[in-house]
Amino acid sequence: MKSSDSERELRGRSCLIVDGYNVMARMAGTSLEQIEDMEGMRDQLLHKLSEYAAFTGEAVILVFDAWRTLDPILRKQMSGVRVIYTSAEETADERIERLVYELRDRFREITVATSDLAEQQVTFGGGALRVSADGLLRRLNAVEYRIQANIQKRPEISAVPMKDRISKEIMNILEKWRRS
Repeated sequence: MKSSDSERELRGRSCLIVDGYNVMARMAGTSLEQIEDMEGMRDQLLHKLSEYAAFTGEAVILVFDAWRTLDPILRKQMSGVRVIYTSAEETADERIERLVYELRDRFREITVATSDLAEQQVTFGGGALRVSADGLLRRLNAVEYRIQANIQKRPEISAVPMKDRISKEIMNILEKWRRS
């Protein structure tokens, strides 16, 4: 059976699978129960991961337990990051384990970001690399720093807002894409 061009393209890429709530707790420096604005924290993590994906070229999958959200949507693509909410009967850990086994032949390298030791061991057994939530946050901060450094090297880019550099038609297309 022949693989499609898109599957061949993926084999050359790396994939990062993120245990969303585990990383959010580390970002907040507290337990999930103490995070007051869960939706805002999810958006903040998604923003950081979308910058990371755009900068590194890695495919990024963000996995959340559905029971912690008011609007569970099983799968959606947001800002270049695939977001998955598990079903009510499935934990994020179970879904991540399944993803590792489903994707291990499609990507050159898979890394799972979680500080859950049991999850790290299971995904490592499935062939994935592992990084702690703190390790991922350091990576995200390093990418953010590099993006800012690139912008400072080219002040002519940062001085003119994007909306003033592209046509209205392109801006509308990008806005529709961002909302999808």
